[in-house]
Amino acid sequence: MRPVLAVLAALSLLPACLGPRADSSRYFTLPAAGAPSAGTPVAAVGLGPVTLPPYLSRPEVATRIGPEEVAYAARDRWAAPLDELAVLALSEELRARLPAREVLRWPWPLGAPPEVAVSVVFLRFEADAAGGGTLQARWTVSARGRAPVTGETRHQEKGAPGDVPGSVAALGRGLGVLASDLAAAARPPGG
Repeated sequence: MRPVLAVLAALSLLPACLGPRADSSRYFTLPAAGAPSAGTPVAAVGLGPVTLPPYLSRPEVATRIGPEEVAYAARDRWAAPLDELAVLALSEELRARLPAREVLRWPWPLGAPPEVAVSVVFLRFEADAAGGGTLQARWTVSARGRAPVTGETRHQEKGAPGDVPGSVAALGRGLGVLASDLAAAARPPGG
């Protein structure tokens, strides 16, 4: 019995002897380019609700590998929930492109509606097997005193196969295209 206990005790120490394992994961955020606008600033833009497809609500980077198939990266992960990263980057893009003094997140305070309200439904927001990225979103922009404007933004970039950092950068540029479309819809006619 003692030899068995000695072996078990030695085996229990083995993980400690090997030391901590290095995390081989890579963590990504979304870049916000924020091309500045020379227009008259709006006081406040309300951003929300912003929704992404449920299959994107996981930490792994999703890659579209076929019309009905998505794969999740084994070691490429978002540094925070993707919906949060998308809202933060889109906020910065809108702040620069409108320009806006303030971007309020949904839900905004009762009795204090923003001058411009933007809602976005992402239909696709994923890397692709070719190393690019695809953004497809439907949106509505409501500005005080004007009828709501609805639209759809599509942005697709090609890249190098397996280039996840390139795909993430392409998604960030797609957010810039989306922000440009939203800013154009938010500006008053002739503004």
